[in-house]
Amino acid sequence: LRLHIDEARGALRQAGIRPASTIEVTGLNGRPLGSTGEAEYSASYIHAIETGGKRDKRTQVAEKAVELAEAELAEHTRQLSADVKYRYVDALAQRQKLETIERLLSVDRESVRLMKARAEEGEIPRLDYELLLVDVSRLEAQKIVAAARTNSALVELRVLLGPDEFLTLSGELPQKTTPYSVQEAQKLALDRSDLRVARILEEQAAAEVALAKAQGRPDITLSAGYSYSSAQFDDPVRRDAAGLPLVLKDRDNALQFGISVPLYGRARNRGSVEAALSRAAAAQLRRHQLHSVIRLEVESAWQRRQAANQAFRLFESGVIGQSEKNLSSIRQAYDLGQVRILDVLNEQRRLIENQMAFIDAKAEATRAYYELERAIGIEIK
Repeated sequence: LRLHIDEARGALRQAGIRPASTIEVTGLNGRPLGSTGEAEYSASYIHAIETGGKRDKRTQVAEKAVELAEAELAEHTRQLSADVKYRYVDALAQRQKLETIERLLSVDRESVRLMKARAEEGEIPRLDYELLLVDVSRLEAQKIVAAARTNSALVELRVLLGPDEFLTLSGELPQKTTPYSVQEAQKLALDRSDLRVARILEEQAAAEVALAKAQGRPDITLSAGYSYSSAQFDDPVRRDAAGLPLVLKDRDNALQFGISVPLYGRARNRGSVEAALSRAAAAQLRRHQLHSVIRLEVESAWQRRQAANQAFRLFESGVIGQSEKNLSSIRQAYDLGQVRILDVLNEQRRLIENQMAFIDAKAEATRAYYELERAIGIEIK
């Protein structure tokens, strides 16, 4: 896309070039064929004049092409930036899920070691130890799946960054606040790069209509030249002293001027004008449609952001902490012989599910923030 800007600038320089003038030189000589004395030489200068402001209109179309290439680069940058952030959030969320499973797996492995010793001493039923062992194996399988998803998310991110980029994940999922109201966000989005592309396409189509109309006007070609001719022939009447005919010589010098105008009317270019008018109408419709959709996109992204934030805060304040306390209480009750090992395992599974859902909610809140950035068209500071 950056190279396309250079290409458009080259086309702009080419569009400003005037039609080339022509110098024409001709010669005629009869000596090689036995017509001694017959010769004619001429030189002409031919200059084409574009009418209807074709050069200026052609330049305007090329200028819009440069603006369009720059706007398309900005739009691609906007989309690529959002895609990278999306993929980074996905990869970071998968890594946090993997770390959560590893932490719980570490605790369960220690529990397995202790329960094995207690089962061998007869303090607890061996079935309790075997049930916990099965649950550890289940966590091991979940760990393998989580590790594979983390690697897959990293690969997808590297596809956007470039396969040779080295990437490591660090930190937590960022939680940011939005400093704009939905009305302010909608107003800011009206300068989005894709809408700018649509505006430039509309302006370029209008410039192409003007150029097509101008091309229906005939150009004028002016010419000026100089010619020299010489000839010699025998006088049919007079003779010299030897009785031979006198040789007569004729030499002429002349200037010539001319103007050339093709004989055609504007109907000759009517098809091109109609095609350009259709493209202009289509570009206008696309711009109107995008203008009306942008406000809806911002509103949708805003609502998604608000809902994701509410879900995240609810998990953060009323779910995860209580779920961890519940598991701790169930484990203490099991140690006192008040509940079964199945109750412990069930509560542990609920904790894992809640922690995974919490990570998903946190990732969704971050994605919704970046989606709002994409909808507005700017990076929110």
